[in-house]
Amino acid sequence: MDPKERVFTALEHRTPDRVPVTNRFTPEIARDLATILGLDSTDTFDLEVELGHDILCTKEMGIVNVYLIENSKEIEDDKYIDDFGVIKKKVSYGKGHYVEIVKNPLEDINSFSTYTMPDPDRQPLLQSQLKNLKDNVKKYGKTHAIVGGVTATIFEGSEILRGIERIMVDLVDNQDFLNELFDMLVDYHLKIGKMFIEIGVDIVYIGDDVGMQRGMLISPDLWRKLLKPRYDYLLREWKKLNSNIKFALHSDGHIEPIVEDLVEIGLDILNPVQPGTMDDRWLKKEFGRKLSFWGGINVQKTMPFGTLKEVINEVKDRIGIFGPGGGFIISPSHNIQPNIRSIDNTMTYYWACRKYGKYDF
Repeated sequence: MDPKERVFTALEHRTPDRVPVTNRFTPEIARDLATILGLDSTDTFDLEVELGHDILCTKEMGIVNVYLIENSKEIEDDKYIDDFGVIKKKVSYGKGHYVEIVKNPLEDINSFSTYTMPDPDRQPLLQSQLKNLKDNVKKYGKTHAIVGGVTATIFEGSEILRGIERIMVDLVDNQDFLNELFDMLVDYHLKIGKMFIEIGVDIVYIGDDVGMQRGMLISPDLWRKLLKPRYDYLLREWKKLNSNIKFALHSDGHIEPIVEDLVEIGLDILNPVQPGTMDDRWLKKEFGRKLSFWGGINVQKTMPFGTLKEVINEVKDRIGIFGPGGGFIISPSHNIQPNIRSIDNTMTYYWACRKYGKYDF
């Protein structure tokens, strides 16, 4: 099987020749991996193909771009403002840096009446990302499953614009405002998702973290009232453009109470099945014929700190639980970050996936 056939066989809940493999990593890890492989470029797609990924993932786009500096204007030393009106700072550490939001444009709720989202057609960084996606679909789309991601889609997008503390209050006291803000984010990301489908991606990936380690960040009832209808709308609108498109949703943490709701609105793939937060065997038993699972490898403990044996054992365990009957794409549950064990464990992860991911016929 080629990678694309392998992925779609798994997503159809049939048994491929082996479990499809992918991974996520920070730019610092990407550079290290590219050096090991002798690549001149850390272009995400080229690197992922060289590493043997079956699914190729774009850099996530949409409002999540606020966490990049490239779309921003420096207003003082290491402080920037972008076209969403978010003020952020660049925080350096060791081999790289991360971006931290220091001011949300909708801190004052009264500013909402004059706030407008950027036009995706007029965002240079987004348009550059879309061109790169188009080029890579042309290059790899016949052999690999291509993912286009619009993350921080609704709930996390509102946190970016307003701040998480204010949003948690708005959930109770300002739902009329919140409905308008959510609709604004839906309209913005709907357009980008349509661009993905027109370019030719196989999977549209949305994301909002609504889970914590042991429970949901918001109540299931609030999620059903405010978010479920909007996800349903997005999936139905995108499906009109391509009835064969697959949908993945990312939410870290414990979200067991809403998994059945996700199946009801037509979700195909749940990501990242964060280890230690849900009952994995129950998920597979209850939803394994309706829903595929993507993720499962621990980035809080195993990948950065585990021994090689622990990495191998976790890969075997995840495949043993989620692999039978297809419906599983193995991956770390989030980005691999720089750590003394990260590169060795990443290479061991790939080896173990190929060693233990084959199905016996």
